[in-house]
Amino acid sequence: MKIYRPLFYLIVFIFFSAIYNSLCAKISVSKVFSSNMVLQRNIAAPIWGKGVAREIITVEIEGIKTLVKVDENGKWIVRLPKFKAGGPYILKIFNQQDTITLSNVLVGDVWLASGQSNMQMALSWGVNNKEEEIKNANYPNIRFLSVTNDLDNKPLADIAGGEWMACTPESVKDFSAIGYFFARQISNEMNIPIGIINSTWGGTDIQAWMSRKALETLPFYQDTLPKIISQTGDFSYGYEQFMQTNKLRDSIIEHSTNGIEQKVFSPNYDDTTWKTMKIPCKWKDYGINNFFGYVWFRKNIQLKEIEKDLVLNLGEVHLDNIAYFNGIELKKQGTGANVSYVIPASLLKKGDNLIALRVLGRWAVGGLYSPSELINVTSTDKSTDISLANTWKYNEKIEPETPSWLEFYNYPTFIFNAKISPIIPFGLKGIIWYQGENNTKNPEGYANYFSLMVNDWRTRWGQGDLPVVFGQLSNCNIRTEKPTESRIAELREHQAKGTQLINTAMVANIDLGLVDGDVHFKNKQASGKRFADAALGLVYGKKLAYTGSSFQSLSIHKNKITIKFSATSGKLKCLGNKPLTGFAIAGEDKKFFCAEAIIAGNKVIVWNDTIKNPKFVRYGWADNPDCNLYNGVDLPVLPFRTDK
Repeated sequence: MKIYRPLFYLIVFIFFSAIYNSLCAKISVSKVFSSNMVLQRNIAAPIWGKGVAREIITVEIEGIKTLVKVDENGKWIVRLPKFKAGGPYILKIFNQQDTITLSNVLVGDVWLASGQSNMQMALSWGVNNKEEEIKNANYPNIRFLSVTNDLDNKPLADIAGGEWMACTPESVKDFSAIGYFFARQISNEMNIPIGIINSTWGGTDIQAWMSRKALETLPFYQDTLPKIISQTGDFSYGYEQFMQTNKLRDSIIEHSTNGIEQKVFSPNYDDTTWKTMKIPCKWKDYGINNFFGYVWFRKNIQLKEIEKDLVLNLGEVHLDNIAYFNGIELKKQGTGANVSYVIPASLLKKGDNLIALRVLGRWAVGGLYSPSELINVTSTDKSTDISLANTWKYNEKIEPETPSWLEFYNYPTFIFNAKISPIIPFGLKGIIWYQGENNTKNPEGYANYFSLMVNDWRTRWGQGDLPVVFGQLSNCNIRTEKPTESRIAELREHQAKGTQLINTAMVANIDLGLVDGDVHFKNKQASGKRFADAALGLVYGKKLAYTGSSFQSLSIHKNKITIKFSATSGKLKCLGNKPLTGFAIAGEDKKFFCAEAIIAGNKVIVWNDTIKNPKFVRYGWADNPDCNLYNGVDLPVLPFRTDK
């Protein structure tokens, strides 16, 4: 059969035009939207995505259609009519050629949960009573979205991934524990659906969560931030590089057995060429920077008595570690900030004895950090007490070298660009935030960073003064008996300044830490309740006390200081059948000593008989303070100092 050439060309043109139009007509919606999601009630909730320039897209929910034209850059955004809490609904996004259907959509209140590991910490990590909590987590009106980790040196158009899920025992396991306990209480008390967007990353500085515009209001970052961004170049595959490097490094470390094969732990091993390190310290003090791997240590001690078991106390060790005594591996009995090993009497000998350690440094951090008095060899009755806070031999070259640590996740703006910017302007009720541990290495300026971040986020979301409920750092690390300086306490002091921002509330966690000092406290139920109570009082208008009492003023009479507190919600109280603890006072010289204290209504009177002219007072001023002063609704009194 003969086909005329013009007709043939026309058929071909129509065929390929149909294919082209079909491909071009494809529409997409941001990954922050999916079935099972919660949309913010009582606002014109935004929905956005991509399409073909100048195409008309329809967004339909509950029979209400809203039309939007795709702009010249292929982007579209539409704002839905205001809805009260309810659902489930079906949301459709379509044009003539394509349809996206999102089902089981609820309307309620959406909260962004953000920060580092204590907000990230999932129920399955080991929260109190985790099995029972997970088993009972059947709340179809609570929905979670966990934003997939990603990094970039420029703001991204969309998140890397994530999918909204209804709260079930299976889905809740890997979700933020604080976020879950917060959502459960709000949903139950307000009888509305609650959505939690979990955008968290452990071990991160606040600067990583801030935008370039916010950071460049500070002179330091005006100069350094453009250089950082320029040096990282095209970061299109930066996160993949980061993850591949992690896998390679972990594989090398997993198979690092050189020291064991060489019997570095043996008393007969020749360590004459090893360098020396004075413990306690951080490895970077000895030039071990940007390091990820094992360091071996050796030290000889002298013993006179060999009849009883001893304990090797190392305090806080970063991180995984093995200990040997006279060539035999010891059994570990302590973890976290209180690492210890049992030394059986059968391994002891009079005279010279060898201690060998293999310690893993991760995330470019390594060291034995604890105060000198916590690093020793002791007997139960303390008849033997040998300090190990002195010189050790060390060698970081025994095990295979690993790739340099690329801490991209702590580059300023890199997390904001990938995990916050792409979810703006998703409709929110407010933000819950727990972060700060990583900034304790340099607390100065944290209050300013926090203020800049909050104001910047609020401006970008365009929802006015979005409520922000943030957590003050819990007690952590080893408890010390005498007053001491504390960068963690300084960070808490900076955090407390965040309450000066409008529409904010701070959650006290100073009493929730663990005995062993692990920064990841397990009582997330109590913390989640305090976050929820703060939101109920600040945002939902519930008449309840939700703030810990804070220092208001002091007066001095002879050798006693009287402290007045605000927000006591009745009379102050001491929990536990023991005297008040946690107070320290000093004279003009600012040398602090533990103080005795008694409660007098909403005041506390403190003194130390050795200080005749006291001037300054501190409360809870330590990494892990022993505090037992509470207000009338059993919220802890907030740490403070008056000497600065």
